[in-house]
Amino acid sequence: MKVLGIDPGNYCTGYSIIEGKGSRYRVLTYGSIKSKKRPKNLNKIFHTLQEVINQFSPEEIALESAFYGKNPQSLLRLGEVRGIILLLSSINDIPLYEYTPQKVKNSITGYGWSGKEEVLMMVEKLLNVKPNNHDEADAVAVAFCHLLSRRLNVG
Repeated sequence: MKVLGIDPGNYCTGYSIIEGKGSRYRVLTYGSIKSKKRPKNLNKIFHTLQEVINQFSPEEIALESAFYGKNPQSLLRLGEVRGIILLLSSINDIPLYEYTPQKVKNSITGYGWSGKEEVLMMVEKLLNVKPNNHDEADAVAVAFCHLLSRRLNVG
């Protein structure tokens, strides 16, 4: 099964494609979409993720759920990015699953309150990839979390 993992962000959205077969996982691609100009960033996110979907044909999308910070403006902007992802899921008829940051961190590090550095380190160690930033590492971790959850719930 191929999963598109997404770590949504206002100015940097991470994505990954991981293929899982049983207990074997292979990262096919990962990257980040950066843009500070609005609404061009939404267009860039949409088109980049659509290209990834076209190239890799993921069967499911795993999305990190929103983290509720103190700034309502940031939360609204994050909602716009999440709306783009929900639209892509609908247009491409790909089921979408959401995971809390704590669930993602627990699946990759064994501790739900791990820091960004621990997540990055475990992504590198477990999946043998070198993400360029925390957004990419988080996207890989989200896809891994989904595949692990599916494997544990099926068997």
